[in-house]
Amino acid sequence: FSYIAPLAAVLLIGAGMYQNGQITLAQLTAALLYTQMLADPVEGLLWWVDEFQSGKASLSRLLGIYEVTDREIRPADPKDDQLAGNQVRYAYRTGKDVLKGVDFEIRPGTRLAIVGPSGAGKSTLGRLLAGVQPPTGGRVTVGEAEIGYLPVEQARSHVALVTQEHHVFVGTIRENVALAFTDKSDDEIWQALIAVNADSWVRELTAGLDTEVGSGGHKLLPAQAQQIALARLVLANPRTLVLDEATSLLDAKAARLLEGSLNQVLDSRTVIAIAHRLQTAHDADLIAVVEDGVISEWGSHDQLLAANGAYAALWRSWRDEH
Repeated sequence: FSYIAPLAAVLLIGAGMYQNGQITLAQLTAALLYTQMLADPVEGLLWWVDEFQSGKASLSRLLGIYEVTDREIRPADPKDDQLAGNQVRYAYRTGKDVLKGVDFEIRPGTRLAIVGPSGAGKSTLGRLLAGVQPPTGGRVTVGEAEIGYLPVEQARSHVALVTQEHHVFVGTIRENVALAFTDKSDDEIWQALIAVNADSWVRELTAGLDTEVGSGGHKLLPAQAQQIALARLVLANPRTLVLDEATSLLDAKAARLLEGSLNQVLDSRTVIAIAHRLQTAHDADLIAVVEDGVISEWGSHDQLLAANGAYAALWRSWRDEH
């Protein structure tokens, strides 16, 4: 198409000019030949511009990593797994708060769903709950210790975060699931895969757990890669899980089955699900509605329906669509 379009344009314009006597047939032919000769250099130039933009984006990521400040460590020993927030604020840019004084208390074993419109601050709250970084104001604690200042290994043993962004590393499926847990047996790895409904397709692979994946290996479907990420989480066995749209790449039926399997495996654990499917919220013990950086509603599914507020409107809209 990149060759045909310019030639067609020159031919159409040239034909009109030739009919009006403005150019000769020889001049029209020369214009077509010059256009054809220019096509390759112009396309090459555009390719280099695209490569330059990709390189610029990659360089920005590298510089961004370099500019990340070291994590401030404040040693503490959480006395339990209760999560709490007091006047939590967070801003990516000074003066532009994404979270605006959020308060909450999540008892161990609670299944909490966080819902709300896109851009309301749900994912930011999830990152703070997992201790990825501390808030810019207020406190987020686990067992009264500020999780954003705990050593990373200690924080992850209490709260683990799985997002819709998943990574498949070069290596076998066994290595991808076990990752840092080199002492895990094949039986434990299979149990983790069973928990996320991934055992069936892994068994169908010729080499099973020894199948090479990642660059140059067996190509996993996005949904399969997401299951591998969740299997890692099951194997890590944290006390609290934060799932940020972690089943978004699965269809509704598969996601419901997976969530049911995870509920059985993670029984008695605290699970915080940032939900894009309201069915997830329906099955939760508590629901937090986040709007414009604040928790506008808090309660069970039945309580929020009875309140006839933002959640009730979201539920009715979702139910009508499904």
